[in-house]
Amino acid sequence: MKIAIPSSSQEEDAKMYERFGRCNFFCIFNSENDTFDFVSNPAINARGGAGFQAVEFLINNEVNTVIVPRLGPNAEGVLRRANIEIFQGENITIKELVEKWKNNALSKI
Repeated sequence: MKIAIPSSSQEEDAKMYERFGRCNFFCIFNSENDTFDFVSNPAINARGGAGFQAVEFLINNEVNTVIVPRLGPNAEGVLRRANIEIFQGENITIKELVEKWKNNALSKI
């Protein structure tokens, strides 16, 4: 399973970025092999619809789950139609968010 978390840097100890569609990077955690990969967000400079474009990018990267601070209605709708699970993130590090997800300690949105 692949889990995407918005991030401002390419470090597991970075905190989750506050703006989903405008983050610098997405951390994609692969639960099958416990790896953290960071990919640049191609939607960061979009004139409009950054959230929608970010979701399309994550779908193309076969993400199954996202952990987010909040979402706009368009991005949320696309995630739901793609059957991607959405969890409410907290202002903690990416590594801590993944641990909370592993322990079923995050709330679904």
